[in-house]
Amino acid sequence: MDYRIKIRFKGPLHIGFIDGVGEVSEGMVHADTLFSALVCAYSKLFGSEKTAELIENISDNTEETELLISSAFYYVGDKYFLPRPKGENFNLEKISQPKKLKKIKFVDEEIVTKNIAVEEKDIHGQFLSKSEVQFSNGFEGPVEIFERPRAGINRINSKSNLYYFSEVHFAPNCGLWFYLRVGKELKEEILASLKLLADEGLGGDRTYGFGNFEYKIEEVQLPVVGDKYLLLSPYIPSKNDYTNESKEIAKEISDAYELKYRTGYIFGTDQKAKRVVMFTEGSVFKKPVRGKILDITPDGFEKTYGYRVYRYGKAFLLPFKGGNNV
Repeated sequence: MDYRIKIRFKGPLHIGFIDGVGEVSEGMVHADTLFSALVCAYSKLFGSEKTAELIENISDNTEETELLISSAFYYVGDKYFLPRPKGENFNLEKISQPKKLKKIKFVDEEIVTKNIAVEEKDIHGQFLSKSEVQFSNGFEGPVEIFERPRAGINRINSKSNLYYFSEVHFAPNCGLWFYLRVGKELKEEILASLKLLADEGLGGDRTYGFGNFEYKIEEVQLPVVGDKYLLLSPYIPSKNDYTNESKEIAKEISDAYELKYRTGYIFGTDQKAKRVVMFTEGSVFKKPVRGKILDITPDGFEKTYGYRVYRYGKAFLLPFKGGNNV
């Protein structure tokens, strides 16, 4: 069953992406971050043994225990935006101002899923939409990131240290949304975990009220076939996604792609997870791929903390015709 989860944050959000640096934050939330937060909430509700069983069931790729999560993207009012498919120009190559085309980062979901033709007038800064994309209260986009000064006090000599911490604020009627695909055996438990996550908050500085949110859930019907496949989550290839003889995996399975390192500190510890190279959202694939959940437990971590650490790298794919074919 496929659902859309629409999030309205009650206050600021902080999602760090540079280790140990508080001055930077992302406005969107990647699927592996969402998965980690959801599994932490699941563990609090159902315990560590049930959580280990959940990871095993998800890795088996059965329909009854399926759990796929997309990254969380921007919405503006009732318009839901996807990352621009890499390499897709939507037949806009001959517009009067070619620089406008290069600036597009987000595309209205309906343009992709319904294969809607677009014109130059449908370009609104970073957004491509048949409707106007407007923001109120002085916002120039769906989010603004503010740096707030804070002071750290040395416990030994009481000296203060000034530093800055970033806060993501959302414009009125703007927030984040993501797709959730969950098998019938896991549905009730996963939705209960989502409810707890909303109360506890997402991201950093939750003790200050950061990351608390309300959400709405609706069932959606997504395309099941297409000429191409748009990646909506960071992805780690599994052995079944490519041939054993392949020396260049990316070229074999994708038309256009970008790779990035994903890492970070493990929740509740000062330990850093192993770094992983992943395909990023917006990459376009020639065929369906599955991905995998990768064990990234640091050496000696399990002996000290009693559990293992995983990186969510399963692919949430959206079949589409391809914007250049409109």
